Amino acid sequence: MFLKLTRQFGKPICVVLYAVFAALAAKKKPIPLIALFATHLVETLTIGRKVASEKGVGTAAWLVNCLAFGFTWWLPLKKD
Repeated sequence: MFLKLTRQFGKPICVVLYAVFAALAAKKKPIPLIALFATHLVETLTIGRKVASEKGVGTAAWLVNCLAFGFTWWLPLKKD
């Protein structure tokens, strides 16, 4: 169930979160945006790279997708 919801709504939710957090950062409240980006960066350097190499995804593609979408990108890929 969670995986199905992640596939359907994960990426749009990430886009909305980045937009809301960017608006907050513009109002001098950057912590949520920094935290979201830092979380995605950690995922990129740990599990995202591993899943992408197992599935044969190119470097630019997995790097951008991990930084933008975090686990909502690599989790469905890992389960396929």
